Amino acid sequence: MKRRIVAEQAAQRQLKERRYVPIDVPDNLKEYADELRLLKGVPLTYLLTEASDLPEESIRFFHLDINWTDALLDGAFSIGRVCARDALWDKITLKRAGENRYYADMPRVRRMHVNHREHVLKEISTDGAPEDYRLVSGFLLRSRLVGEKKGLHIYAYDRAGVPKSHMDNGAPLPVLRMETIADNVLLAMFHGEVYQIMIEEPKTGLRFGVSSVDVSAGRITRSIDLRSAQENAELGKRVGSFCIDGFTDNNGRLHAGQLADAVGRELRAKGALGTEQITPARFAFEMIAAAHRAKLTAKD
Repeated sequence: MKRRIVAEQAAQRQLKERRYVPIDVPDNLKEYADELRLLKGVPLTYLLTEASDLPEESIRFFHLDINWTDALLDGAFSIGRVCARDALWDKITLKRAGENRYYADMPRVRRMHVNHREHVLKEISTDGAPEDYRLVSGFLLRSRLVGEKKGLHIYAYDRAGVPKSHMDNGAPLPVLRMETIADNVLLAMFHGEVYQIMIEEPKTGLRFGVSSVDVSAGRITRSIDLRSAQENAELGKRVGSFCIDGFTDNNGRLHAGQLADAVGRELRAKGALGTEQITPARFAFEMIAAAHRAKLTAKD
């Protein structure tokens, strides 16, 4: 397969001082090398010695060993190597195929729709430097969340890029690979050292509703998250929970006016209202069921 890919360039090679003249390696061969460096096609049993290393509902952070991936790449290129001349040719081809690639040329980015690719390249800061694979880290996540929740947003941060507040998006690391590799098992790899990840529900649209439902002793309790309505840096910060069961009839009808007054009193008591009376806009803000987030931090 390798010989067929490079056959056209190999036919034009010249021998000079018993060495091959370097040639341009085809893009598909470079992409194949990129995917190997990102463990594409590597069996899960090579990454985990046994299932107990990744129990159910768990996450494991890791760093990628560049020596191991270099050996993997060399093994893939050694197919059909039978003499010293082939070894020299493979050495040159391997070096060219493994040359640094810019993030925009990575396999994951190249397969994106053009509109999504532009958005990703705009949001992710790569400082214009090529990917050298010398600092790649990531995580393995085994959870029902992987199989049951579609469209999850997952972001990874190093220590310097961690969001400073709930309103700060931080500086997420560029994603090199994110893929479901087994039942309920997600593999994610990033350029940089992953210190914290954020998993967020997809924002399919704004809607009103409760943020939590508790079923105990045969009774359903519904609550909303109270958020600070002050027009400052605290805007949107969760300040507590408020049960709305006392403001609904058996048929599900909600007494909005009474609930708004009660929510206003609760916010005022917590110093999170910002005005004397709750306004319709602020009440609607409190009733929005926002997407949930979960933060997971790697141990030192």
